[in-house]
Amino acid sequence: MNHSTKNKQIYKGAFALVFAGIIGKVISAFYRIPLQNLTGDIGFYIYQQIYPIIGIAITIALYGFPSAIAKFLAENKAKASKPLSKNIIGGVLLLFHVFLFLLIYCFRSQIALWMGGDEDLVEALKLVAWIFLFVPILSLLRGIQQSEKRLYLTANSQLTEQLIRACIIISTAAFISLGYLSVYRIADGAVLATTVAFLASTLYLLFHRKKGPLSDGMEERVFGFSSLWSTIIFGGIVISLNHMLLLLMQFADSVTVVPGLVEYGLSTTEAMKAKGVIDRGQPLLQLVTVVGSSFAMALMPEITKRNWHANKKQTFNQIQSSLKFCLLLSVGATAGLWILMPEINQLLFTDRLGSNSLRILALTLLVSPLTLVVASLLQGFGYMKWTAFLIFFGLWVKILLNKWFVPSFGISGNALATVCTIVVIFVINYWLLRKRVIKQRLLHLPLLRLILATGLLIAIECLLKFLNNNLLHLVTRLELVIFVLFSVVLGFLVFLFSLRWLNILTKEEWNQLPMPKKWNYKGVNRDETNH
Repeated sequence: MNHSTKNKQIYKGAFALVFAGIIGKVISAFYRIPLQNLTGDIGFYIYQQIYPIIGIAITIALYGFPSAIAKFLAENKAKASKPLSKNIIGGVLLLFHVFLFLLIYCFRSQIALWMGGDEDLVEALKLVAWIFLFVPILSLLRGIQQSEKRLYLTANSQLTEQLIRACIIISTAAFISLGYLSVYRIADGAVLATTVAFLASTLYLLFHRKKGPLSDGMEERVFGFSSLWSTIIFGGIVISLNHMLLLLMQFADSVTVVPGLVEYGLSTTEAMKAKGVIDRGQPLLQLVTVVGSSFAMALMPEITKRNWHANKKQTFNQIQSSLKFCLLLSVGATAGLWILMPEINQLLFTDRLGSNSLRILALTLLVSPLTLVVASLLQGFGYMKWTAFLIFFGLWVKILLNKWFVPSFGISGNALATVCTIVVIFVINYWLLRKRVIKQRLLHLPLLRLILATGLLIAIECLLKFLNNNLLHLVTRLELVIFVLFSVVLGFLVFLFSLRWLNILTKEEWNQLPMPKKWNYKGVNRDETNH
């Protein structure tokens, strides 16, 4: 496989993951609406209480351990002479997840106490523990497929999971609404939904895996238990934390924002409502951060110390192109979200409260996807401990900035603290990466032309808003759905083709995008040599 074809395959897989991730986040956001409507605030509270544990299982099964396994397989492919059975890796994964199962199962009463002392959650937590036993084989299969650059299979399995989870959770909520089940059974439905989704995803990947035993194509070495444990388990945990960066920011908010808002001058009830308003931005941030997660997953088996030493130029080109694609998508998404935030806020939450603060929060998107990619690149080069340290360092930075900014600026201070924290983490990660690839320019963009492309996107969105405010007057939820979707699609197309017309993307970079062949760029950029 030549370099161009290989890159095309990598980026095609990355964009497939972007698409699957965005669709998955949309499904995840929208099934919560009927869930809340059918089960009420109590049912939604119960679901939200157990969801963080389910979310951890989903994250490590999708991002953490598959990426660690793909990286391990890529690094050890050519170090001995006989087939390496991936069942050894699966055994280590199973052992770790049995430990997680026992931890949650045995300490479920204590965990329920930490969650507010609701004894009815104990039974739900006992069921949640079983989910972790389904993670090892799914993670192993995804890791194998990623090491073989078959990322579209991970994308398809992700969509399968989300659809099944949504259908079962909504069905459970409907039975609760009709009085057939207790409201606490929504936890059972969430566990059942996740378990069935994991099983379906596993069967899909087993059906589509390359024929032959799991050991085919690999080479055997005698790996010590401690070696596999530190490489795959520790690596998988760090990668998972990397992908849960925004969730950690939410954790910092949960212990600092309400007290800060009370100090700002709000009553406790007003502070809780205000925090609910700024929390509206989290699903939107996660929706766009999927871009960084997808590129990080695609690059993990490619960016290794072995590949760097074997072919620095090819590896550096992959790093540079990935950062460029990620930044361009982040800039377009941030600009569009900034302009459309009031309409999106009203569409999703029925009013426009906090839109300006949410616009500040949206600036996080300029760097949060890049932060994920750069951290993953560092992990590929062996900087696991550093990236783990920076995640927890960032958590404390966020807590301190919240304590300084929220009492002075309210929820806008909280948004500003999030932006500053992500920027600090990105700058340190970027500096470490620059030290690793010394004398190389990681980001090379024609800044004026990028500003012009972004300006065209903003102009289109502003024109559509002007037409709506003065002529169309679309205000109902259905009307806003049509308006927002049309605005997003049109803005995306304008921005995309601006990248081509203004030669922001080189011919090779444009042709790496997963688009119809008739859109391929046949000519030569006017200043391609300057890229």
